[in-house]
Amino acid sequence: MPKNRERKIPFQFYVNSDEEFMIREKAASCHKNLSDYLRTISIKGAIYEVNFHEIDEFSKQLSQLQFEFNRIGNNINQVAKKVNLIDEVDQEDVEILQDEMSDIQKNYRILNKKILKEVRDLVRKLEE
Repeated sequence: MPKNRERKIPFQFYVNSDEEFMIREKAASCHKNLSDYLRTISIKGAIYEVNFHEIDEFSKQLSQLQFEFNRIGNNINQVAKKVNLIDEVDQEDVEILQDEMSDIQKNYRILNKKILKEVRDLVRKLEE
């Protein structure tokens, strides 16, 4: 045993082959080696696995919203340029911008509700 080892006391117990399989599977699903998994579960009593798939999906949706905001910003710049050139605004351009802003606001509210629901669900699971 290396002298610089932080944990010097070995701990041993017996399991059957089915239990060994289940323990190793759970350790792998938590992205922990067997020692870390057993130590954590023994001391803390639980390991919470967070599914980041939903968070990745929200991140993609937020990126899409940012793209849409940028697109509207470009449209506003084009309308401003047109106003500066001919000194008037086309009603159709204004309506297009209003529709795009309304769509983005709707998408933002939907995404915000989804994120809040996921956070509430996660907190509820952690409190159980």
